[in-house]
Amino acid sequence: MPGQFANDARLGELEERLGVRFKDRSLLRLALTHSSYLNEDPSVAIESNERLEFLGDAILGAGIGHRLYHHAPEAPEGDLTAVRSHVIRERALAAAAGRLGLGGFLTLGRGEAANGGREKPSIVADAFEAVVGAVMEDQGYEAASEFVVRCLEPELTAAMGAGSPKDPKSLLQERVQADGAAPPAYRVLREDEQDEDGRFTVEVLIAGTPVAIGVGRRKLDAERIAAGKALDLPVLPGLLDSADADK
Repeated sequence: MPGQFANDARLGELEERLGVRFKDRSLLRLALTHSSYLNEDPSVAIESNERLEFLGDAILGAGIGHRLYHHAPEAPEGDLTAVRSHVIRERALAAAAGRLGLGGFLTLGRGEAANGGREKPSIVADAFEAVVGAVMEDQGYEAASEFVVRCLEPELTAAMGAGSPKDPKSLLQERVQADGAAPPAYRVLREDEQDEDGRFTVEVLIAGTPVAIGVGRRKLDAERIAAGKALDLPVLPGLLDSADADK
């Protein structure tokens, strides 16, 4: 039901699906709480799952990167980065969330629920990231990393078995230029020199319109992540049509 939190019985059912028994179930409940619920009732004294989503996003990259480092010892860095980007993109995360039936456990605003929010790839993918963040907070990095690899094993196996997938930047350029538009442009929004990892925040623009943002240790990594997100955007065909009409 929209506007209602999953009760303990439902959370227990989800724990069985996740293969994780939480010490603090409030973390799992928080991971399932979409911002639309709070937006409809600002008086609710809780937060949404967005901060856990942020944490889970970092664990996803590290967990898959660690797995690839040990299971593909001969692969060069570029190939590893391409595989990782392929495995942690929105489409893959939404597929993992679908296998877990995660959408059915979400706490959504009534409007979002009525508009099919439980099936929206962006919402369920974000919820999956939030669940990863909740596992991290509840049981630590090793458990969270193992959870990530287990849930994304089909995507990881497919990506590695098919050989190195194309770099997301190359795929996006091919897609854009096939529709007659100019190549995508990349713009550095931030370079955090105080961060020991030297992280870059980069946005990708199509027909002059910013469409996605990536964060990475190197500028190239950030560009690849941004390109991967752009490829998953449902609005991309419309942007390309607009670019073609403006020519």
